[in-house]
Amino acid sequence: TAEAQMFVRLLALASLGSATALTYRHEHASPRLSSAGARLWSLRGGATRAAGSSKPKRDEPRLSLKFAAYVVAWAVVPTLLRVAYAYVTLPAAVPAPAPSLLQSLGYVSALAASAPEALPLPQRWQVAVAAAWVANNLAVMVPGRYDSRRAMAAEKACAATANLFTPSGWAFAIWGPIFAGEWLMMLYLTNVPAAGAVGAAVAPGWVAALCAQAAWCAAFRPSVCGPGLLWVPAGLLATTGACLAVAHRALRAMACGPLTNALVRWPIALHFGWISAASLVNLNNWLARVRSPLPLKEAAASASVVAAVAAAAYVTATTRDPVFAAVIAWALAAVAADGAKSARGLVAEATLDRVRSVARVGCGAAVLLVCSLV
Repeated sequence: TAEAQMFVRLLALASLGSATALTYRHEHASPRLSSAGARLWSLRGGATRAAGSSKPKRDEPRLSLKFAAYVVAWAVVPTLLRVAYAYVTLPAAVPAPAPSLLQSLGYVSALAASAPEALPLPQRWQVAVAAAWVANNLAVMVPGRYDSRRAMAAEKACAATANLFTPSGWAFAIWGPIFAGEWLMMLYLTNVPAAGAVGAAVAPGWVAALCAQAAWCAAFRPSVCGPGLLWVPAGLLATTGACLAVAHRALRAMACGPLTNALVRWPIALHFGWISAASLVNLNNWLARVRSPLPLKEAAASASVVAAVAAAAYVTATTRDPVFAAVIAWALAAVAADGAKSARGLVAEATLDRVRSVARVGCGAAVLLVCSLV
């Protein structure tokens, strides 16, 4: 279709620009700096470091002016190129010819001048989508959060602050598809005219979600929220999930083709599912850091599994979308695989075994929800 061809051309141009920029960074940047894409995976969402990691393996990612310019360029340059191309190819307005004698006497209607075509300038919701995408990508790069490598390496493990609900490190690789998917979604919604109806429907919820996530990045740091206030970042992540739920429901109420499903529904559903699980991780992290009693932390970990499965069941039943339940299964599998490694040797193994067992059961239930729609 014309919509697909337009997006393929845009993606080819974007890929060429990205390859050029990353090649320049590889040849001129310091070897101690990782690539922009890899640094975005640092958004861990309140997970505790694994036992034995006494010091950070790599330097802490920092927000640089070059990276900021790189992100802003992705949001602005494609739209500028699209508008410039429309301006160059815009047909000139045709002036009205001089009226003939019969037209002057009113026997024949006069020919009107053709009005010039309007430039396809971005709409307000498209500007909001691009701005929210830029703000979120910059916010996650500001160092100093609780989940930074330096902060996790400096933590002193003890039984009082042991967290029983932590996913294994491999689970955070899901941020790669989320960031890549929402990058393509931003390009698609802001530059393909045929995506206007879908973009206008999902923009309010998605923009609000990214603003809440950026606020979480600002709040989830020792200099802003001490251990007793970590319920605030947990609430911000829950707010992010609620806003993504609004965008997801608006999208499911529309008829979407394969391209829209791949570029809009899947990234939103992935983000929705993972951030819902991350809010539960943040809640358990708060209970651990305020030195809650062990029975309360165990009950909270089990209740988190139940809440995650219940949310997956509700979303699956009301939207018929298996992606959310699949992400919940991924998160609970990571919790079961991790088995609260940071608490080993500090908490009785029987307690950790019970948490692992509940997480395995929850993962199995989420997998069954996925299978019910496949």
